[in-house]
Amino acid sequence: MRGFSIGRIAGIRIRIDWSWIIIFLLVAWTLAVGYFPVLFPTFSTAVNWLLGIISSLLLFASVLAHELAHSFVARSQGLPVESITLFVFGGVSEIEEEPRTAGNEFRMAFVGPLTSLVLAGVFWLIYLATGPNTSPLAAVVQYLAVINLALGLFNLVPGFPLDGGRVLRAILWAITDNLRRATRIASYVGQGFAFLLIFVGVALIFGGAFITGIWLAFIGWFLNNAASASYRELVVRQSLEGVPVRRLMATDVDRVAPSLTIQQMIDQYILSGRQHAYPVQTDGELVGLICLHDVRNVPQDARATTTVAEAMTPYDRLVTSSPDEDLASAVNKLGRGGYEQLPVLDSPHHLAGLLRRRDIINYLQVQSDLESPGERTNQRGQ
Repeated sequence: MRGFSIGRIAGIRIRIDWSWIIIFLLVAWTLAVGYFPVLFPTFSTAVNWLLGIISSLLLFASVLAHELAHSFVARSQGLPVESITLFVFGGVSEIEEEPRTAGNEFRMAFVGPLTSLVLAGVFWLIYLATGPNTSPLAAVVQYLAVINLALGLFNLVPGFPLDGGRVLRAILWAITDNLRRATRIASYVGQGFAFLLIFVGVALIFGGAFITGIWLAFIGWFLNNAASASYRELVVRQSLEGVPVRRLMATDVDRVAPSLTIQQMIDQYILSGRQHAYPVQTDGELVGLICLHDVRNVPQDARATTTVAEAMTPYDRLVTSSPDEDLASAVNKLGRGGYEQLPVLDSPHHLAGLLRRRDIINYLQVQSDLESPGERTNQRGQ
């Protein structure tokens, strides 16, 4: 996801994906034009728009509270949390590891919907305390009570990767003592729920409710993709667990000097086509890394005078691995940063090799090709 950071809460970075702006405006517009004018006809247009914007912001504050609950429980169980991102479908917590036990999974998944239901109760009590009446405050807290109730109940649907689907996976995991099998079954249930949403959405489109139908079908499509992707990620992660980085890292890699110009580097190294990234070294010490996109960022008319040192990513900004690091952990680093490779260091500033995304993909492909048809069938049934 792409977007921007708005700060940190308890050390957890909070990010806004660009798609969130679309849904924020859509929710505010829907409330200002179609919700508050119907339920509270005495409000002026300006008040309706103000309440729509405030309610939309508080809705996503509620979503953030939901995700923070997941993250706090995850951290209490020793699982690192990198960030929370708000996007078009709500929010997602970037928890860097899978839960270690079924109990961990259950608690971490269930606390999200529970938080939404508690918020619904709190907002409803505030609404009752206001009268109830037709004041702007009553209008906002009534909406927040209803929407948090809907969010809590929707997330309890046992469709993986929704929270309810993760609760289902935790129960299946406890019963079968097999995380892969539990994930496969929960994914099937999630895909079934997704196809149901798509079917209902298409039916609503033909019934005249075009916008609602499109939205439901789009959510169904997203959940179907997320369910299948979650299972694939688990299979990949389990295939890489226990495998040290040293097994796949490339050691026969070209190094370049920081004093080379970009044009010299192109002529002497890049045109050979051997690598997409080059460690930059001085007297045997790693001082940076330069990739093809770094080279592309240098204007052509400046390549004869710009040095590698000026274009590279310096050492202190590099994300690195070590030869003994678990491949599953290293792949998480690649994924979080969107990198194609990681420098592997056996001591500070001393390069042992490069761990490249393409080598990992090739390893997984060969591993899959070496499996017998019976093993593949058994894995699909797990």
